[in-house]
Amino acid sequence: METFLVRLVLMILVLLVVVPAATGNGVTVRQGGFFRGLLALVVVSLLNSGLWMLVGVGTLGAALLANVLLFGLVGLCINGAAFWLTSALLPEVLQVRSFGSACWASLIMTVASMLINHWVIL
Repeated sequence: METFLVRLVLMILVLLVVVPAATGNGVTVRQGGFFRGLLALVVVSLLNSGLWMLVGVGTLGAALLANVLLFGLVGLCINGAAFWLTSALLPEVLQVRSFGSACWASLIMTVASMLINHWVIL
């Protein structure tokens, strides 16, 4: 449980600090701080899971194969779509200027997640 909480807090900090800095404020959590960041992270995660399921079933698994063959590019686009949809569903929580910014935020969150998972396990 402690490891999960540490990972969660670190991912929220990445969303609140690193993502806006790296995207030139293209993706930002609106005022409200930590709890709005938590809400945005939860909604992005749920939408990401739902989109993966819809795309996987809708294409009969071809999207998963394309993701492997294109070295994760499909995954970044789906994760970017999750950011984009979160900003559409909760405009008072998350602001996304463009789909490109959402994909860039997706890449940053993916790399940060890999680093945090590696770091927390050690």
